[in-house]
Order: sequence, then C-alpha cells, then structure tokens
Amino acid sequence: MFASATDPDVLAEIERGVAAANGKLSRVEQIKKYVVLGEVWEPGGDCLTATGKLRRAPIASRYTDTIETTYT
Repeated sequence: MFASATDPDVLAEIERGVAAANGKLSRVEQIKKYVVLGEVWEPGGDCLTATGKLRRAPIASRYTDTIETTYT
C-alpha cells in the first residue's frame, strides 16, 4: 500500500482541495464521494496509457467492488 493513502496529513490536504473545488462548482457538479487508492498509477501501466490517459476497462474491472461501494 502506498503510505500516503493512509497518512492523515495527506488525507486532510485532499479534503481541503476537494472542499476548495466544491466551492467553485454548482451543487450538481460537486464531488460528493471519493476514494483514495493505496497504489500509484504509473504512465504506461495497467490503468494509464503512456501519455497519462485513463484505461477505463482495466480500471472498471480492477476496482469493481470499490466503484460499486462508492455509488451505493
């Protein structure tokens, strides 16, 4: 597991960033739920292309349970 995913200071900073972003968005655009994953996605890996674009199919299959839990 990536240490930052459980570091309280890192999680607090993420929360501040989400709150700041939500302050600039309409209610329907705001981030309501999110999950900090315990791994780093490297460009060219399973979840990102070499140019940093998301590989949606591998993400969906690898994180099915996390995604389902987040949206229920």
